[in-house]
Amino acid sequence: MMVGQQKLLIVVFIIAMTFSHGHAQESAAYDLQGVITRALAANPNIHAARQAVTTAQTKVEEARAHKLPTVQGEAGYLRLDKDPSFTVAPMGTLVFGVKDNPWENISLDWPIYTGGLISGMIAASRQGVDAAWQDYARTRQETAAEAATAYYQVLSAQRMVEVMQGQVTTLKEAVRVSTGLHDQGVVAKLDVLRPTADLATAQTALAQAENGYQLALANLKRVLNLPQETAITLTQTTETPAASSPELPAAIQAALGHRPEMKQLQAYLRATDAQREIVLAGRKPQLGVHAQYDFERPTTYPEIGTWSVAVVLRQPLFDGGTTRAQLHAVRSQREELHDREEALRQGITMQVTNAVLTMQTAEKKVQSATQAEAAAEEAYRAAEASYKNQIVPMLDVLSAQSALTNARVQRALAEFDRQTALVQYHLALGDTPESENERSIP
Repeated sequence: MMVGQQKLLIVVFIIAMTFSHGHAQESAAYDLQGVITRALAANPNIHAARQAVTTAQTKVEEARAHKLPTVQGEAGYLRLDKDPSFTVAPMGTLVFGVKDNPWENISLDWPIYTGGLISGMIAASRQGVDAAWQDYARTRQETAAEAATAYYQVLSAQRMVEVMQGQVTTLKEAVRVSTGLHDQGVVAKLDVLRPTADLATAQTALAQAENGYQLALANLKRVLNLPQETAITLTQTTETPAASSPELPAAIQAALGHRPEMKQLQAYLRATDAQREIVLAGRKPQLGVHAQYDFERPTTYPEIGTWSVAVVLRQPLFDGGTTRAQLHAVRSQREELHDREEALRQGITMQVTNAVLTMQTAEKKVQSATQAEAAAEEAYRAAEASYKNQIVPMLDVLSAQSALTNARVQRALAEFDRQTALVQYHLALGDTPESENERSIP
């Protein structure tokens, strides 16, 4: 009975391991949108940028808290060497307290007027949130573009492998046929050596293509934040034809209005305005209320009751030039931001110009490569038919076949260039990847 149970357990274990192994090897399929969605959800840089937004939002809460009253409690104990006293000649020694002096109180401080200090702090912190949001938006755009480019790289590398596999298959057949004809004395030895050498070259190119595919796949898994052992497959996304080439001035204008980096610099400029108000507040009077209730007071204090209320007015008279230096620093920072804004404007203009021209060039390359591939296919069919009719030698067929392979490679590269050019164009314009409106998160 025990032996039978052991066998049953072994069978169950083998079945379970087989099922789990098959389940682990199950491949996840991604199209272009799936790749972008996964990258946006899993990229650690996006998570870090989102946390920076949360941190900036807490600064706003902290600034707002300064408008509210603060309440604090205090308790302590003081023991003196002896009972406090003083001596008056006619009256002798007078004791006005005891050695043990505990105290407990609760106090409230409420700023009534700060000369714009608190409002400036709130305004500056709000601009910090806006700047953090813009950095988060750009990180998402860059991640989406990187994911799309990695996706197209894998598809392009996969296409290269397929092309080279076809080349190897064709050359193997050419070697087989030429060898047989040579054995029959129909063709010369050269007709065998040529396809044999081309086959060795094609097999090397195939190995390089397969290595390129594995590298592209590894890079895609990195972008998707997936373990390298994860099995994934890509499905070709059906893409709509690219729109007509955009007008360059309109594209530049759109980019300058959409790019998060421009909006981020503008937020920093508004923050310097708020910082200036904060500095100027240091020259203005400060008005506040202080209230305190004493549960227990040291015996050395005079008896003035258990509670007190005070209105405090402070007016800075001389700060040694601190305010003047701070205002100078704010002005310098603002000028620096203006210079950075102009440099960014020029950089974006150049990026958009390059993206538009690259996209136009890529479209022309696809058209040329498509025509070249069709011509190479026709030339190969003609050469093959002529060879079968003993009009041309095998070398002509191999040359036509090599030209066809090269045309197919160039077509695949041109398609990849057009797809990546479109991705870079949208990145240059600052287009936001399709997803939920993150800005709506409270």
